Amino acid sequence: MLSLAKRVTDATGDPVVGGVAVILHGSGRGTYDIDIYSSDFHATHELLLAAKIPWDARRREHVIGGIAVHLVPQESLGGPPERVGTIKGIKVISLADLIRGKLTVALEAIHRVTDLAHVVDLIDRIPLDKSFAAKLPKHLCGAFKDLVEQVRGPRRTVVPTTAYLRKHAS
Repeated sequence: MLSLAKRVTDATGDPVVGGVAVILHGSGRGTYDIDIYSSDFHATHELLLAAKIPWDARRREHVIGGIAVHLVPQESLGGPPERVGTIKGIKVISLADLIRGKLTVALEAIHRVTDLAHVVDLIDRIPLDKSFAAKLPKHLCGAFKDLVEQVRGPRRTVVPTTAYLRKHAS
């Protein structure tokens, strides 16, 4: 999947924004498609065709190696990506842009529960804490902090102090 995503981002110059971006940023979740940000669907479509990534008229999407390629507008990300980087040779949106986009769509439509699960997985695996909310738009900060609390949960055991560890060392 990652080699196909690299081919797509190399062909278009556009970053991955969906499940592949979640994987690149540290999640263990899988994905079944390649989502890329596009500010101009027609131009991106032409670049994909030029790179011999065909258009499947029946499915109404580009397909590479049996994997669908979806073009994602800025509205689905809560705005255009503010930062783009490269991970494993693949152009990808920043973690803050990714979480902003995933929370934006998840909070607008309950059927986008996978996007919420991606954010939860990133909070857990990276791990992220409430301070990361400062990188998000204000209207998403509360929801992000609530997710962090739910992922982390209340501490069940007391963290032992150095004095406790010395006293109980054998």
